[in-house]
Amino acid sequence: MIEFWQIPFMVAFAITGIVTYFYLKNQHREKLELIKKGESIIPQDALQQMKFSNLAKGIISISLALGVFIAHILETYTDLEPVISYISMVLLFFGIGSLTFYAIIKNK
Repeated sequence: MIEFWQIPFMVAFAITGIVTYFYLKNQHREKLELIKKGESIIPQDALQQMKFSNLAKGIISISLALGVFIAHILETYTDLEPVISYISMVLLFFGIGSLTFYAIIKNK
């Protein structure tokens, strides 16, 4: 048996589902029209953003790996606590990677 407090949740879920259905249907229709016209589905701005996104992920991944490596060296050869060395080095190299990405993007 459905309790009274469940009805608003069911209504909200149904409305969200209907709106999502019509949004996706409209988006699909727009893409089909672009294909019929012979235009590209992916705009040029999106392709440029994808390049920068992959570049950012690569730089951040490399810098985080360097941070973990340096933290391991610090933990092994110093009396620093492991938690302190790992957290500080990962955050430091994350920041360095972010600044490197910003510098590369700014120069383009």
